[in-house]
Amino acid sequence: MKNLYTFLIIGIFATTNANAFMTGVKPEKDGGVAMEIISGVIHTAPPGSNVNVGYGTLKNNTNKDIVLKSFRSPVFDTTEAHGMEYSDSGTAKMRHLEELKIPANGELSLGSGGLHLMFMGMRRDIMPGEEIMIITRDDHEVRYMLIMKVIDPRSSNHDSHHMH
Repeated sequence: MKNLYTFLIIGIFATTNANAFMTGVKPEKDGGVAMEIISGVIHTAPPGSNVNVGYGTLKNNTNKDIVLKSFRSPVFDTTEAHGMEYSDSGTAKMRHLEELKIPANGELSLGSGGLHLMFMGMRRDIMPGEEIMIITRDDHEVRYMLIMKVIDPRSSNHDSHHMH
């Protein structure tokens, strides 16, 4: 009987996607490399601020649109997608977006003055050079893990390179 249990346990490990199994995500809900972030950065906040901003390019590596509905990070209380609206008089207003659509085999740029990620309620200090995990889910509850590098925008010593 002991050999049967050992055989079953080995069989489970051999037939289960190890990453999804270890993270508790069903393989069909793990988006893997279907989407990535290129040059993803989180800017350090000015002293006394508890809000950070994130930029980069979301790249869809599939032949279907991906509609992202939520963002989370273990480092921040709240992570949201925001966009800027500009009035005819030139004033800008930031607004929370319920979703971001990345076209099939396309990209969506997040940058200053446009679409961006807002990170609010920092749970701990972050340091330039550190990599922060962002978990996003699409409209089918598929999860994507993105890694963004912390930079100090006031310093010229940062580099941004391809980040997944």
